[in-house]
Amino acid sequence: MAELKIKVSLVSIPENSEGAARLLAQIAKPTNVVAGMKKLRDFHLVLEGERPFNNRSRDQVLDAVSTVWTQLRHAIEVGDWFDRMFANLVKSDFDHSGAARDYARSLASSLKERDKKTVWKPYLPVAHLAAGFRETMLKTRRGRYFEAGNFPRSVQLEQVRDLLFDDHSWLGHAVKASQARIVLPRQRGVQPPADTRWFMLTAGNSQESTPASQK
Repeated sequence: MAELKIKVSLVSIPENSEGAARLLAQIAKPTNVVAGMKKLRDFHLVLEGERPFNNRSRDQVLDAVSTVWTQLRHAIEVGDWFDRMFANLVKSDFDHSGAARDYARSLASSLKERDKKTVWKPYLPVAHLAAGFRETMLKTRRGRYFEAGNFPRSVQLEQVRDLLFDDHSWLGHAVKASQARIVLPRQRGVQPPADTRWFMLTAGNSQESTPASQK
């Protein structure tokens, strides 16, 4: 069996609320993960009745989490593009009448008229994680999370709160799914981006939980 070598940056995901926040921040805004972590940290403080940092009001904090929700909705779409591209790469292996073959689509077809530099390129380091996250939402009965539409802020906040605090078993699936999505395309000869991030699940006890530690 041939040996695969992949150059990646390692990112640990503790199986707890900190890890959930870290994973969500990574795919919400991969170019500024710390900003996302700060928004989710303040959300945690508000939910516990504590004062957010920098004298931010409760409403400012909740609006910021609503912004994260919108970013996660885009990440779900990025994950869909990623999976469609890989399916497009191997569609010759599909049954011609199969649903997977119909699902396959190139990035150009997915983007349509949208600007690749702004809606795809920033997510290159984490597109595989976005795809794993999307799969996880579908497999954990959260398929309606982050759907397009005019959801009230209260629904958006509840979805984020659920992922952060209610059940962390979804983290393991998302991490494993993201790892598979690096290895499988690589086996097909597709070279991952030079700055690809490799996510690893770690023990729930973390020694660092400040936003600056989440890079």
